Amino acid sequence: RYWLVDCADSPITRLQQAGLDPLAVRGVIITHFHPDHVYGLPAYLLGLYLMDKKASRALEAPLRIYARPEVLSLVRIMVGLYQPQNWTEMFPLEYHSIPVEVGGKVAEDDDFVITAAPTHHSVPSIALRFVSQDSGHDFVYSSDTASCPEVETLAQGAKLLFHEAAGAGYGHASAEEAGELATRAGVEQLVLIHYTSDATAQLLAEAQAVFAGPVELAQEFARYPW
Repeated sequence: RYWLVDCADSPITRLQQAGLDPLAVRGVIITHFHPDHVYGLPAYLLGLYLMDKKASRALEAPLRIYARPEVLSLVRIMVGLYQPQNWTEMFPLEYHSIPVEVGGKVAEDDDFVITAAPTHHSVPSIALRFVSQDSGHDFVYSSDTASCPEVETLAQGAKLLFHEAAGAGYGHASAEEAGELATRAGVEQLVLIHYTSDATAQLLAEAQAVFAGPVELAQEFARYPW
């Protein structure tokens, strides 16, 4: 089973390409209301609905959708435009607000404890920390943000940090800033996300100059042991 964090292009197809059963979803977490993080949600819900009907109600209902309050209200409006309540035998949806505080609890299941922290972006956004119930190992996902103390606190001692590197300014961070934050937080490994593909060697060099641990550039469908 999986947690889906953000929902952009062709979510059902992407999940299948990653070897995941789309119906085996635990919940959906939306970090912020920018199109590249949320516009695929209606298509995802429709895809699940059609697959669920075909599989004779295989989805574990209700489907829970999580976001910070001001984002959740926009998500509800967007989903409501498609009137899923009128889809015949549609599975129920539940909307859950995420506390806007460092370490605020998002959810807990048999596999993970999930917490969040507000970030510094151009719109309200959150970073997430997943802690394994079995091993105690953890990873942090920054989503979109400038380098900020809230993400640094959330990431303290994490085994793996996924941090954006879109470039400093207007709610984003550079690879160097991501590396500096990873060093201050004492994480073991840094994976750069949300970067432009025309200067990958430079991004790696910037982060490696200020962070002594392993640094990678995130790749589609890659798996990262933690």
